[in-house]
Amino acid sequence: MSRSSTPPASRAGQEKVLNINWRLLGRRLRSRAGQYASSARHRAGQTEYIPPVWMSRLHLTWFRLGLIGLTVFVFTQKQIDFTFTIGSEGVGLTDERAAASAVAVSDHTSALSMLPGGSPAAAPAPAWSVDRLDAVTVRAYVDRFARVARTEEEKFAIPAAAKLAMAILESEAGESRYAREDNNHFSVATPRHRFDNAWSSWRAHSQSIADRFPELADEAVNYQQWIAALAKTEYSRDARYPARLLQIIERFGLDRI
Repeated sequence: MSRSSTPPASRAGQEKVLNINWRLLGRRLRSRAGQYASSARHRAGQTEYIPPVWMSRLHLTWFRLGLIGLTVFVFTQKQIDFTFTIGSEGVGLTDERAAASAVAVSDHTSALSMLPGGSPAAAPAPAWSVDRLDAVTVRAYVDRFARVARTEEEKFAIPAAAKLAMAILESEAGESRYAREDNNHFSVATPRHRFDNAWSSWRAHSQSIADRFPELADEAVNYQQWIAALAKTEYSRDARYPARLLQIIERFGLDRI
């Protein structure tokens, strides 16, 4: 029996082998991309751009539109603040020059308030008066802290009437933001301090007076003498501070507590 010499058939999937010439493929892709780019540049060079009619009528160009867009962005996205510093009183200006300066500053402030992001000129604060203090609020404050004031007088030689008047003036009888949010009833002596309670603020103030102005302890014969001595210290930069304390004491009878 003779055997066939025909070779066996190849299995499926082994007949063809795919070989890719990557270098040739890359050259063809770059060549095709260059052709498209050259064609695009040629078409762009042959095409004349005609701006819209509304741009021609307004005499606008893309450059001008860009400047307008940049200006709008700056004034809508950024807040612009302007600060004017005016010298203190008594700089030697005549009445006419001082009035002219005030008018000029007023005009500048009014103009700036119209700019986007500008803030309007703040209204002048009303003059202080002891009559502005609410009598009911002050009386409730005195009832609350009269005993504390007497205790501080015994320990630190600060007249109770003067201590109460200082607290009423500096905390607006407990109604100021510092008193309500930070329990700070003496913002002049202890600025930017936060206390756990009002009593801590009172004690910190007494301790500050004793440490900074120990000479006041010898002036505690009465509240008038003590306030007169306080006026000679650097406790407050407001020259009217001592007079306001006396007005509060007289208005609410603090000398009788």
